[in-house]
Amino acid sequence: MPLKHLSDEQMRRILEDSDGEDEFSRQLEDLDAHDEDDLESGTYNVNAAIAQSGNITASASDNDELECHPARSLSQPNEVNAGSSGLPADALQMSAADDLHMSPADSIFSTTHIPQLSTEWQSEIRSLPRQVFTGYDEGKRQERLFSDQSDLWTIFTHIFYEDIIEFMVVETNRYALQTTVNDLRPNSRLRRWKPITGDEMRKFLGVYLLTGVINFPMLENYWKKDKLYYHPLLHEINMSYNKFTLILKCWHYVDNEAPRNEGDRLYKIQPLIDKLTKNWRKIFTPGKRIVVDESMVGFRGRISFRTYNPQKSHKYGIKIYKLCTDSGYTWSYRVYSGQEDQITGLDKPGSVVVSLCTDLLKEGKLMITDNYYTSIPLARYLKEQGTDLCGTIRKNRRELPQEVVQQRLEKGQISVQQNNFATILKWHDKRDVLMLSTCHNHEMQMSTGFRRVLKPTMVLTYNEGKKGIDLADQLASYNSPARKTSVWYKKIAADLVSISVVNAILIYNELHPQSKLKVLDGHQIIIKKLLKVETENCSSSSSASSLRPTSHKLTKIPKKANGKIWQKRCASCYKKLKESGFTATDARKKTLQVTTECISCKKPFCLQCFNESH
Repeated sequence: MPLKHLSDEQMRRILEDSDGEDEFSRQLEDLDAHDEDDLESGTYNVNAAIAQSGNITASASDNDELECHPARSLSQPNEVNAGSSGLPADALQMSAADDLHMSPADSIFSTTHIPQLSTEWQSEIRSLPRQVFTGYDEGKRQERLFSDQSDLWTIFTHIFYEDIIEFMVVETNRYALQTTVNDLRPNSRLRRWKPITGDEMRKFLGVYLLTGVINFPMLENYWKKDKLYYHPLLHEINMSYNKFTLILKCWHYVDNEAPRNEGDRLYKIQPLIDKLTKNWRKIFTPGKRIVVDESMVGFRGRISFRTYNPQKSHKYGIKIYKLCTDSGYTWSYRVYSGQEDQITGLDKPGSVVVSLCTDLLKEGKLMITDNYYTSIPLARYLKEQGTDLCGTIRKNRRELPQEVVQQRLEKGQISVQQNNFATILKWHDKRDVLMLSTCHNHEMQMSTGFRRVLKPTMVLTYNEGKKGIDLADQLASYNSPARKTSVWYKKIAADLVSISVVNAILIYNELHPQSKLKVLDGHQIIIKKLLKVETENCSSSSSASSLRPTSHKLTKIPKKANGKIWQKRCASCYKKLKESGFTATDARKKTLQVTTECISCKKPFCLQCFNESH
């Protein structure tokens, strides 16, 4: 029996296609009936004995290596233009012992045994199977931690743990102390700094979020008693304008004097990013489809890694790389600083994608990327890690089939080629769209919506997944507390707080599909909890009577802790002197010191000024 003349590939095919021991023996007897010289020269058609399925066409090459192509679909609604290169034989070379228990499709695309992935393009298009999704094998984290009885505040506190509040308190007090050690101006507000507590930090965060819900031109407007701006809540929570601005000025997330890498540009914000992203991941399990894209935090100040992107609503700012689900949940967050590490074999955009989804690889997920990230090396890397890729791709990327890239198409036409792990498709709609996918072929499908259009399935999949990052940005932009004059790292902190609120709302809506919350309603609930405001008190604030100030009355200022009388300068007298042209120092010297204050305004007044003002 001339078994020594059979290649490993031929032996593997015989073992695969034989139904059992008898079938295997019969095929060997057929081979033995032919002359050994004929077998070696290739005149004997080994493929006729091997090809058993009608979907596979086989042809013997000069060196006895087989080329197998699934039969191409003939019922495509649009014209297909493709090249003529064949499928590489090395794409199908596998050990017979490793492949006996696998089907042909599983043997090529198994997450446990992946062959060498080749970029030699061919015109025969076959179906590329999806990786098996295993992300829910251990259940969803959000369903293990919460139930349909969990309220929004409970979910939010799993993101903003007490340790994060305490972390902010420690670093804010530390920064204030480090600042006051330095020389300060005589009238600096920081001279009045007192260490804050966890309750004050929660109250500060509540007011900070409130400034995103109620939009006034300047921060001081929130505490004014003018009828245009008066808000009774801010006069009842024991958080004055001076206190709020002091905490905002000293709001910090790192010890500036701690040892660090001198080249680290993100040391001021990175600890907060690490803590919050860790909590985002601990309470949520992403589904089958994830998307990577960049967002922009608006900032026009001077900073070395500020970027310009004319396609964003904030054209100047700090670029943020995000990984989101198609529902808009932000799972991973990374700030661009111009110091990105690069993975061997990948470019920098591809390395960003891998760094964002490291914990999600080998789970059979589908990654959606746009043309800034998509490349053949990235598709190969993700495929080897058991993850599919679908996205638009730039026509000047390396290793692309030029027959497809340079093909001229009319509206509705497609051009497509495929290697053993990816499909490159060019489709002309209003313009040319070049796509790459590791789990699609050239099938067409009718889109949904007002105008139904026949589109490639991979285009529809991309559109459906890509909206996740846009939805995340849209939801986080609603009621954002970030203000134009903030320091750059505080603008990122404001973005992180907004994303945390949105993530909590999305988990709540998933657990309560019958009573979903709007983003504004979610902000209101969290603000009330942070400020410890009862719902019934806030519900009555919409009435006209609640918008009027409480009654004013002059009362004695409480004594100090040591029993001494506390004297303060009359606020109205000081204002009059300033308006008449006196400097701040001269006005303080001439202002009358009193021991009485208004019970409502909490400001010191002499009797004459009190009667004039109230």
